[in-house]
Amino acid sequence: MRRFSVGVGGLLHLAVLAQVETRTLDQGWEFRMKGTGNWFAADVPGVIHTDLIRHGLIPDPYVAFNADSVKWVHERNWTYRTAFHLSSADLEAKDIDLVFEGLDTYADIDVNGNWVMRTDNMFRSWEIGTKHLLRTGTNTVEVTFRDPVVEGQKVKDRYGVALPADSDPSGVAPFVRKAAYQFGWDFAPRMLTCGIWRPVHLRLSGEVGPFDMKVEEHWSGKEVDLELRPRWKKGQPSSGDEGLEWVVWWDGEEAARRRWSRPGSENQTLSFRVDGSGRWWPKGSGPSIVHQLRVEVIRNGIVLCSWERSIGFRKVELDQAEDDRGKAFRFLVNEQPIFMRGCNLVPPDMFLPRAGDSAWVALVKHMSDAHMNMVRVWSGGVYPPEAFFNACDTAGILVWQDLMFGNMVPGSDSAFLATSLTEVAEHVDRISEHPSLALFCGNNELDVAWYNWGWQDRYGLHGADSSKVWDDHKSFFHERLRLATSPWTYTHTSPLSNWGNAEGLRNGDLHYWGVWHGDSTFASFAGNVGRFVSEYGFQSYPDSSHLARYIPPEQLHIGSPALSYRQRSYRTDRPIWDAIRHELGMVPTSLGGFISASQQVQAKAYERAITEHWKAWPACMGTLLWQLNEPWPGPSWSIVDHRGSRKPAYFSVKEAYRTILGGTAPQKAP
Repeated sequence: MRRFSVGVGGLLHLAVLAQVETRTLDQGWEFRMKGTGNWFAADVPGVIHTDLIRHGLIPDPYVAFNADSVKWVHERNWTYRTAFHLSSADLEAKDIDLVFEGLDTYADIDVNGNWVMRTDNMFRSWEIGTKHLLRTGTNTVEVTFRDPVVEGQKVKDRYGVALPADSDPSGVAPFVRKAAYQFGWDFAPRMLTCGIWRPVHLRLSGEVGPFDMKVEEHWSGKEVDLELRPRWKKGQPSSGDEGLEWVVWWDGEEAARRRWSRPGSENQTLSFRVDGSGRWWPKGSGPSIVHQLRVEVIRNGIVLCSWERSIGFRKVELDQAEDDRGKAFRFLVNEQPIFMRGCNLVPPDMFLPRAGDSAWVALVKHMSDAHMNMVRVWSGGVYPPEAFFNACDTAGILVWQDLMFGNMVPGSDSAFLATSLTEVAEHVDRISEHPSLALFCGNNELDVAWYNWGWQDRYGLHGADSSKVWDDHKSFFHERLRLATSPWTYTHTSPLSNWGNAEGLRNGDLHYWGVWHGDSTFASFAGNVGRFVSEYGFQSYPDSSHLARYIPPEQLHIGSPALSYRQRSYRTDRPIWDAIRHELGMVPTSLGGFISASQQVQAKAYERAITEHWKAWPACMGTLLWQLNEPWPGPSWSIVDHRGSRKPAYFSVKEAYRTILGGTAPQKAP
């Protein structure tokens, strides 16, 4: 957890000028299609689709076939605007910055009629120095969003080579810094949103601006010397500020106090010693002890600015040493090898602001209740909010954090490279502060896809074009991102080995998709256990009561067009029917019977896979099922449906992980 303090109204004028004050701009927003006359009230944070739904301007895309009928929305440009008031005292602040925590995706920003910035990345924040443009009284902010497909095509044309985009018929997804699943995936429809999807605020800084701290740990037995170095964002104190003091709080008690001695110097350090005997452990291995660190800059008892974060004392390592079986892939926490029990996570909704932080926290509760100790945040979604990581810190859930690169990238395009590396730096800095972080991973399946999925022929990537794409890929994922994530543990891709061959079972992590994509039966899980199985899964349908909210009554039957429309996998429902016949020896004739049977075979699939992975311990050191959740209502590999209800497979997984948590080594076959 890390946040800046918010100034309190009603203080003396001089005190207000000295403090850092944050004013949320979430009221009074309105929107319209660019070039039209009518303005409508808007929600911020929000996206255009939910605003249009609220005013009855489009139907709910989740209902019936409506996802197709609203595809035109992204083809229009949309303008959002609001107004806010500033006093003459406000304008005496040293700096006034307009801060957008997230804009989706291509936007032009105007302040009081002056163009100030153009954005090109959904994942990063944007800060604009605006004091010179602001005035006493009413001020305006206007944000105009442009079609991501049109803008992505410009980057594609500039790059000069088509990149693989299996889920995106427009072919622009690899060139746009936007959540890949929104272009369509095998568990979600195509839904290209735009909007002010994360909070926006004004930040007024006085003589002391916002800062953060670089924290270093120096161990001496069971005690830890914490060394803190300030990193000023703006408003470094000037010389002559001897009246300033640092105050450090540790778990609510004052731990250190120091007068400001070297104004403006980043070499100034704060040091104090704490008891480090209480380690942070993942769930099931010990307590997940989290401490709270807070640093304040004060004068005459008034807090001018503050910073805080959570700290958990732990050491997480990824062991990839060669051994007599091949190459390991196991996590050590506090020097102890731990078998990972977990899942893969996708975004909780197609319209992320509608889900909010509470949906992310609820997903952590599902993990914890099922005895999980690790989650992989999949690269085709978004970086989770702070509330998610705080919940993982407390629950003892280790986070395997994919960076948001679900496609190949135009890695030699300077503009794409600049915004991507800024994005990565921002999130590495934020996420690495959490004790729950285990690993940064560069991408999902791109290396195995390049070598095994026939992309070169499908996309005409031969000769110089093929060399350019692969050289850019290696430079970006093997070199640039490794440097950008240093010193934290990093692997350039997942999986490191492909399924379907003996070598893949001996080296690194594995995505096993012989079941579902390869027509293999559940018995094949036994012979396809890698060193760490980071993806595997089987689909089921949600309950009919859930589907009835989105499918017309006359379409609630087997084989209906509306039911088939929910299925996004190219395999259709055929693997489910095959498994029902093979595993249950039946052929359902009603929708209710089919749904129940689909959930039964999904539960059997996960129970069988997890059992086989655990039986292979210690050669196999982890099992992460695909997937915990889903972003829209329909058939998927999820064990928790879109509304948050737990499917039968959830309880099979919970029991299987409870068995592992029992701590006894599995019996080996003679």
